[in-house]
Amino acid sequence: MRLYLALALVPLLCVFPYLGTVNNPNENVRSYMTMALVEQHQLRIDDYITAYGWVNDMARVPSADGAHYYSVKAPGTSLLGVPAYWVLLNLAPLFHVSGAHVDGPATRAQRISWLRTTTWTLRLFAVQLPCALFLIWLERYLRGITRDDVLRLAAVTAACLGTNYLAYTNIYASHALCGAAAFVAFGLTERALRVSSGRPLVRRKRVAFCVGLALGMSVLLEYHVLPMAFVIGIYALTAFWRPRTLVPLVLGGLIDVAAMMLFQWRAYGNPLTPGHKMVANAEFAAQHAQGLFGITLPSKEALAALSFDLGFGFFGTSPYMWLGLLVIPFGLFVTHGRSSERRRRRAAVAACVVAMVALWGVSAGFLHWRGGWTVGPRYLAPAPPFFAFGALVALEAIAARRAWARTIVRGVSVGLATASVMTIGIVGIVYDTLPESFTRPLVQFVVPLVYAGFVPHHVAEWFGWDSTTFWYLVAACLVAAAVLPLFLRASDSVRARAARVVIALATFACAMIPAFSKPDAPPPDTGGFMGEWEPSGRDRITLMRNDAERYGPRRPCAWYRLADLERAVGLEAQALRDESRGLGAPRDQCPRRILAP
Repeated sequence: MRLYLALALVPLLCVFPYLGTVNNPNENVRSYMTMALVEQHQLRIDDYITAYGWVNDMARVPSADGAHYYSVKAPGTSLLGVPAYWVLLNLAPLFHVSGAHVDGPATRAQRISWLRTTTWTLRLFAVQLPCALFLIWLERYLRGITRDDVLRLAAVTAACLGTNYLAYTNIYASHALCGAAAFVAFGLTERALRVSSGRPLVRRKRVAFCVGLALGMSVLLEYHVLPMAFVIGIYALTAFWRPRTLVPLVLGGLIDVAAMMLFQWRAYGNPLTPGHKMVANAEFAAQHAQGLFGITLPSKEALAALSFDLGFGFFGTSPYMWLGLLVIPFGLFVTHGRSSERRRRRAAVAACVVAMVALWGVSAGFLHWRGGWTVGPRYLAPAPPFFAFGALVALEAIAARRAWARTIVRGVSVGLATASVMTIGIVGIVYDTLPESFTRPLVQFVVPLVYAGFVPHHVAEWFGWDSTTFWYLVAACLVAAAVLPLFLRASDSVRARAARVVIALATFACAMIPAFSKPDAPPPDTGGFMGEWEPSGRDRITLMRNDAERYGPRRPCAWYRLADLERAVGLEAQALRDESRGLGAPRDQCPRRILAP
């Protein structure tokens, strides 16, 4: 178990995908607000726009002294980052890190460097560490759902490493945090009902307070999960309806409500209204003016695309999540255990299903339901742990009666979890925001960039290890965490373990077919990402170019090898240019050492 957790935590904590020139506005506007709170003790981000650049996700609020700009996002993430940024400001001089206070003199290069350092710090302490702790908590919580280590670890892998949860762990935004907070509220409630008979009243009060706090925090992080949180809140009342537990439950939630109302009052002038109708971007403002802050009835197109699209759909990019749908027949109707256990389980499953229906309905009702540049469906980011829970409940019901059935579901679970990691998890440790033109992210984006050595920053850089090698070790840990459950003994015979491996391999092969299927449109150009890549200068193309320029006409084959690599990753124009520089030797005398990815 410790080995699995060590492997799983590495991709959550050790990479920093960041391209300053195209960085996600969802992240930048939250960073601006955190910086303003610490440096200027206010919510206005006017000075930070001037210092660091314009972003779309802002509200332009009229006032007596002219319009001012504020973050239009729910404030939870920005508030969580305040302690980390305060510490960074005070410790940076001790580590000879050059700060760039917004009201002080600083060059453009200093500001770019400071924003990068700030973003990395905020991600690590406000998002990555809490999300890593949630993975540990989720694994322990799911022990109460199943004693099967293989099924449980496959579910944890799929939820935290095989969905866009991983990508949004590596960004200073609220999507992954929101899912963690919402499921903590659900899980604590479900566990309280499951073990309520022997729990002391004092402990139940603390649990009720934590449920309320986590549930309110989910909305403080993301406005659109309010209907889902309402459903979970109703479920929580079934566990904490007595006055002695109801009061702490409500008190925990009121803390978040107070923080939200204070933010909206100070930013937008009304404690009950978000700032979406004041968005500075005219197109976004027009969308938010329709319906309820841009939310209308869900459309069939949005429901289908958010769920099944192979480029960003929830099930299309994470094959394991299909197993979560089995909870409807095998959690509500076909179940196992004593009658009291069945009633409790049905109540939990019903709450889970209705909460997901509410989340899907709101997400598909957004006029801007696609969400722009994303990894997976960002509005559905809270869903993975709920589907992992549902999958475990269903798989336990299927495997409860027959040993051969357990062998099958173990193999299928690990195979689908590994396919999910390869389909979208690996994307999340390369970059966290993709244009809509990438309809097969793995083959169109990840494979070319990784093949050419365009991989992101990593924590080994802090200790002087600047090469790309450490990133490949992180990727290896990610894959190892996915396949490790396949080799657990789990009280199986040798024959059963062999069958599990065969089933997992077959399942994995079938599940990967959609990711490698031919897209309808031609592959997009990755050259823009390669040209802006950070950190620069350590990819294979740059290193091979330096080598070719060093020897010049003495080694013309170096230019041919460089051209072969550029052509393999889709840089045809650069390949033709560099190939022309190798005319000092016939092409057939220079073997093609670069194979297409």
